[in-house]
Amino acid sequence: MRNLILAVVVGLAVGCSDSTSPTTPSEVTPSFQVVDKAQHEQLKQQLEAAKQRMKQERDEGKLALEVARAEWKAYRKQFKDAKKTGGMVIDLLRCEPRPLEGDAEIIGPQGGTLHIGEHELVIPRGALSEEKLIVAEARTSSLVDVQFEPEGLQFQVPATLTLSYKGCDVPAGIDLKVAYLSVGNQIAELPPSEDYRSYSEVIGEIRHFSRYAVAY
Repeated sequence: MRNLILAVVVGLAVGCSDSTSPTTPSEVTPSFQVVDKAQHEQLKQQLEAAKQRMKQERDEGKLALEVARAEWKAYRKQFKDAKKTGGMVIDLLRCEPRPLEGDAEIIGPQGGTLHIGEHELVIPRGALSEEKLIVAEARTSSLVDVQFEPEGLQFQVPATLTLSYKGCDVPAGIDLKVAYLSVGNQIAELPPSEDYRSYSEVIGEIRHFSRYAVAY
């Protein structure tokens, strides 16, 4: 009788094991992403430092704003004179200068969004293979441009950049574009983009950092 009870218990244990346990380790699918905690904490410290730096630059940027406004007035005169003569001599759009705007976020494989004043960068899911501290600044200037860091960062999937040109003098009959700028405000690349004139926005797909502006 004792042996019979033992056999029944063993049989039940085997049956339960077969019905609930995976047959191979490959059947176990992780339901979460492993994050390097030490790296994440380091990025959080860098994020806080970047936000503090942008706040300080914004507070100290009053003089730069006045200088940029003087450049803007000179540009507007040049713009009006060029229209009278039927020619345009500047290929980067100019706008009335605004105080510095910035944003910073830790973004990983799940993607994320940065808002830089009225500008926006959307990094889609799968564009990055690991977490990165993304810093974006629209510095005080008559250009409509945003500087991104880290320099040279590449995306596996294109990110969507929206640049707002509200309040700018826009040449008639010309589609605006997103332009990648190199040293000296030289246009190095024109990524695919589309001008949404009714919204005063130009939207482009970018695959790398770092500085982009509105051009025509």
